[in-house]
Amino acid sequence: MSELIIQILILGGFIALLVKSAIFAIESIVKFSKITGIGELAAGFVIVAVATSTPEISVAFFSTASENIGITLGDIFGSNVTNIALISAIFLLISPIKKIEHKTLRTMLPLLLASSAIPLLLLMTQDGTKFIGVALLAVFGFFLYYVFKFHPSEQKERVGGSAIKPLVYFFIGISLVIVSSKFIVDSASFLAESTGIRESVIGATVVAIGTSLPELTIDIVAVKRRHLDLALGDIVGSCISNITLVLGIVLVLSSVSINFGILSSLIGFAMIAPFALFVFIRKALVKKWHSFLLFGIYAAFLLTIYEIQLHIGGIKIG
Repeated sequence: MSELIIQILILGGFIALLVKSAIFAIESIVKFSKITGIGELAAGFVIVAVATSTPEISVAFFSTASENIGITLGDIFGSNVTNIALISAIFLLISPIKKIEHKTLRTMLPLLLASSAIPLLLLMTQDGTKFIGVALLAVFGFFLYYVFKFHPSEQKERVGGSAIKPLVYFFIGISLVIVSSKFIVDSASFLAESTGIRESVIGATVVAIGTSLPELTIDIVAVKRRHLDLALGDIVGSCISNITLVLGIVLVLSSVSINFGILSSLIGFAMIAPFALFVFIRKALVKKWHSFLLFGIYAAFLLTIYEIQLHIGGIKIG
């Protein structure tokens, strides 16, 4: 009983640290954006998205080294579904901004289509080879070029000062966010197991959401502070990073070819979620019913994953 109380206190403490760290990180990256003039969408896509994808990148390296590729494949595609169908649904629901700027849409919509098309192409290709991995890394490089090329610097909003200090502060903040997320996942998993919840359910909820906690916290704080471009850039950038950078690293480092066909259900949701968001925001309007439909996709995803895990007898965590 005492250990349970300690875990509850740890959970509460790190949730508080998570929120404070997220606010600190957002304030720092917004200042960096204003000093450099690169724009919040580009900053969200490149800097915030790659930084908040650190848990997925870490899982990729460790799981590849231990030859347990299934963990990182599930994490990559599952995180994309969580990012779009849960996290973006939450921040669009609470967003004080109800209209997206057209210049943001011009950059964002092709990226959302790509987030949906790449999993489809992987499913059609079936085999994940080193060549596919190199191609995915090249695609990630192209998307970096695309964002900076077609979303130019916002020179009129630039302010004076050094850009190094806020960038360093951002990485300090994001590091605290990631560390806090790790402890929150561990505590939540312990509490869930203590109540007798199935490990398969824990894997589909606590662990899946846990790897996306950095995006969840950062984006909610960004939206509440009226930085919708930053949140959208982070969400879509994280999806692109996962299926190009992270998956590319996995395929290049893996000693075996991967059959994407066995992940057809998971990849299917990774295609549906970004395409649904594309359809919802293509007219630049943010409406509450968009969020509820995205929540529905996430609920269907959880039910499907639960049924699959139940059918194969559950997946052990840890």
